Amino acid sequence: MKFTKSFCIIFSLLIISFKLYSQPIDTVKVLFIGNSFTFANDLPLTFSQLATKAGKRVLVDNSTFGGYTLEMHLQNTSTIQKIYSQKWDYVVLQEQSQIPSFIPDRETMMYPFAVSLDSLIHDNSPCSRTLFFMTWAHKFGDQGLPMGSDTYEDMQQRLRSGYMTIADSLNAAVAPCGWAWRQLRQNFPSLELYSGDNYHPNENGTYLAACTFYASIFTQSAVGINYTGNVLASDALIFQNTASQIVLDSLALWNIGLYNPNPTANFGYIQYGNLFQFSDSSVLANDYKWNFGDGNSSILQNPTHVYTSSGTYQVRLIAANDCEADTIVKNLQYYATEINDAENLTITASPNPSKGIFNVKIPENFNAIAYEVMNAKGEIIYRNTISTLLNRTLIINLSDKPNSIYYLKIHSANKPYIFKLVKN
Repeated sequence: MKFTKSFCIIFSLLIISFKLYSQPIDTVKVLFIGNSFTFANDLPLTFSQLATKAGKRVLVDNSTFGGYTLEMHLQNTSTIQKIYSQKWDYVVLQEQSQIPSFIPDRETMMYPFAVSLDSLIHDNSPCSRTLFFMTWAHKFGDQGLPMGSDTYEDMQQRLRSGYMTIADSLNAAVAPCGWAWRQLRQNFPSLELYSGDNYHPNENGTYLAACTFYASIFTQSAVGINYTGNVLASDALIFQNTASQIVLDSLALWNIGLYNPNPTANFGYIQYGNLFQFSDSSVLANDYKWNFGDGNSSILQNPTHVYTSSGTYQVRLIAANDCEADTIVKNLQYYATEINDAENLTITASPNPSKGIFNVKIPENFNAIAYEVMNAKGEIIYRNTISTLLNRTLIINLSDKPNSIYYLKIHSANKPYIFKLVKN
């Protein structure tokens, strides 16, 4: 058999590297766990209506009781049942309004129970994300302290520290509602956010919090969403702008997107003649489906593939984990030209086809140093070095392998040579 070499002129790697998700955007499921700061004016419903008007599909539920702490929720069977009732995308945790603002209190009265709830959330689904609800300070500082001994600004700074500390330790994100309130109070002091008790939200405050949750969960601006709830349209636009700016200008500050459990697909390749070695570079994936664009596929992480004719091939990789799947497609152009090797090498394999034993004759002027045998999926089934050759013959024994097409790659000091072996 006359040995010919397929060589290419490739690398119009027109990486149309466009991302295609393997399934349409699904319903985003959000569970709110908190107290009256959450259920006042029905924050979960306000968020749901805002998201629905923006074209999102959401399923929202809540477990909220007046005066509740995270410790109380951990001991409440209704809350635990809610956690295990769905594979939630986000579970929002809101602590009592004062505990996160004091270091001794939050260390003993908040953090251990936040850790336990976070553990339950991920026990129910490793793909769920814990999202802490940073609340707002009381209007004139902590009302539990002596009058004049605290300020709004001081309390808000402490609340921010309290929520960010636990979120950092759990690789969780924070919806910075309290920080949006701070920005609004600084820029628009005439817009009232508090109810008459000076710490619960009025309708304005709840709407601002809902916009903050929208921006935090979808990482999209709430500006222009045609839902104003029970607030004035002109004020709603201010709230939408304020929440979106606070969240989207500082996503990393609130850990938003830093601990995404979903995979990101990507790959590269190296070419040897008409054989391509594909290398996965996906992030957070543990399951792989390749389509090489010529009717062949693989489920290996780093497959090899041999193209038998010239063409433009769309190579598709679907990289998945238990949470999600992501798809990337790259266009690969391969031009094969059958030519006699410049050294006029003649490599023969006999018999070919064979029942299992192939005698591969290596010419004197070819310094073979190693070889590999691959199956039709591109998996290497034999690999060895070549020190001496009896009668310049390499014996390939595939007797214990199924009838199929195999590829023999023989390495020299300069380049590899590949050709096909057929077992029948």
